[in-house]
Amino acid sequence: MSTIGIVMSVAIPLSLIMLVAVIYNRRLQSRQTARNQARLVSQKADDILEALEYLMVVDDHRELQRAVLERVTEIYARAHKMAGDRSANMFDPEPYIEKIAANPPCRKVLKSDREIKLGRRHFSTILKTLVPMAKQKIISEAVMLDYRRHLKMALMERQVDSYMAQGDAAAGRSDPVSASSFYKAARKVLIEFDLQFPEKNERVKQIAEKTAALYKNDSENGEPTDALSKALSLEDTDKTNEFGISTDPDAQKKRY
Repeated sequence: MSTIGIVMSVAIPLSLIMLVAVIYNRRLQSRQTARNQARLVSQKADDILEALEYLMVVDDHRELQRAVLERVTEIYARAHKMAGDRSANMFDPEPYIEKIAANPPCRKVLKSDREIKLGRRHFSTILKTLVPMAKQKIISEAVMLDYRRHLKMALMERQVDSYMAQGDAAAGRSDPVSASSFYKAARKVLIEFDLQFPEKNERVKQIAEKTAALYKNDSENGEPTDALSKALSLEDTDKTNEFGISTDPDAQKKRY
């Protein structure tokens, strides 16, 4: 066999082996890329589902929740197809369908600033998913606008009601400073709210009157309206006897 023949007999099989290896590696990379993309899509569905679970607790617009659940189901199905893992379990929307249909009572008041912050995040997630839902014809554009207004109004009401509840609790324990701070936060949410509704100005006025009443009540009762004045008042009371004469020796010396 000639030298060229020997080289060809070795080179061709090696080239074929290398070609097969390259094709195999590319397929592996493609599958890994698909899995990574599927993981990102699945994470998106997880985030929306978490927001939906929260919405089911604090809001009673069940038709909106059904539409969002349909969107979540579609995203999970897409992620499952991208991953190409037939052994993986598909998302089951049935428990959520049953819970929405049960129409349980919803919470109107959030207990803390932390819960209010969490509420903002989840409502924002739902608001962001409305546009893709309209593009995929899950909902119409008119319905999207209606849902958007409802969500914004619901979030605003939860924030205002929660701040007012915290303010009332502070007023109930004779803490006008904290109460005023919570009322101010509720009023700020209303004033900065970008949608108009008939009761807006009246609610702002009511909160302002409620804030003013905190200090008006103390004044009418003859009590000092700030912490420093109260402390000074107590100090003066402690230094006089039952006849109103100072019990402080230094004060008596100063008189003479």
